[in-house]
Amino acid sequence: MEHVSENTKARLGLLALPKLGPARARWLLGDQEPAAVLDSVRRGRFPANSDHPPPGVNLRLLTEWAQAARSLNLDRLVEAQTLDGRRILAPTDDAWPFDEDPEPPILLFYIGQLDLLDHDPAVAVVGTRRCTSVGRAVAYEFGASLADAGVAVVSGLALGIDGAAHRGCLDRDGQVVGVVGTGLDVVYPGANRGLWADVSTSGLLLTEALAGTRPQRWRFPARNRLIAALCKAVVVVESHDSGGSLLTVDECLDRDRTVFVVPGSVASPASDGVNRLLIEGATPARDAMDVLGALNYQPHKQTRADQQQRLLLAENSSPATNHGSLQQLILNEASAAPTTIDILIAVSGTEPSEVVAELQRMAAQHLIEVDGSIVSAISQRS
Repeated sequence: MEHVSENTKARLGLLALPKLGPARARWLLGDQEPAAVLDSVRRGRFPANSDHPPPGVNLRLLTEWAQAARSLNLDRLVEAQTLDGRRILAPTDDAWPFDEDPEPPILLFYIGQLDLLDHDPAVAVVGTRRCTSVGRAVAYEFGASLADAGVAVVSGLALGIDGAAHRGCLDRDGQVVGVVGTGLDVVYPGANRGLWADVSTSGLLLTEALAGTRPQRWRFPARNRLIAALCKAVVVVESHDSGGSLLTVDECLDRDRTVFVVPGSVASPASDGVNRLLIEGATPARDAMDVLGALNYQPHKQTRADQQQRLLLAENSSPATNHGSLQQLILNEASAAPTTIDILIAVSGTEPSEVVAELQRMAAQHLIEVDGSIVSAISQRS
């Protein structure tokens, strides 16, 4: 079992309390010793500096915390967090990257190359899960080009834009940092299992959630602040008007990070958010060279012709080779905006007969609607 200090064990114990997110954890800790805080919680007492508790923190919740704290076995908790290559990073460790951040986690858990936290610069690439084929190809190209320039690529390992940027970076043997909202032993989304494994092997996988933590809606906006804290700039490639990537933008603005936006078609709902950001003053970016130039970073030389060639390759780099992946591709395309059968055939790299058969299956399952040659997602039209 990995040796950890008593204060780090206490931080683990606090994270294991029910209904205790990052903001409540920071409030509980204040500037006190974590072991003393956990002891106060066990005794059913609020810590000494606990004036003005966050919403929802009351005596009833404190009683629930006290019961949970008294039942904790901290050594077993440490053991559970350090299986299968997982490690703990505490604020007292030299590699801790959040000393100046306004909303730091109280602990981090990681697999992979911790020295990537010192990589400068690091650029986040984020966007919608329901991206178009063009958006996916652009995100892939940004990941690849940033990797070529020696820039670390940070993202959230989500479907769509995040995953495409990660894959582009990995395919160029780049430095990749994935920040997730679940425990390191809970792969989410499951469709990115292979990508998750590649990031943890070749890069760095991070979370503030204990092992075993399942997906919860609130954890992903909380995760976005960590992405913002770890990057020097963010590039948004496609976002719907209320997309989660816009929350990452807000976190970046709070931290004085530069926000870049890839302009999109006004006819595509997948670009509503990015186009609004442009109107509000975000910096447009056509490619990674625009980003690196604005950051005054001198990359390895790379021509636009090289980039355009790889963009074409990226559009066809992930052909659907089985029923599950073809269905996901169709859902991604049709959810972003109504598409056509011809486009689905071209993007998937699959035989027309297979695409048509899959469309028929999905229509029967009420996942999509096919009107002539136009394919739309049922959820989008409802």
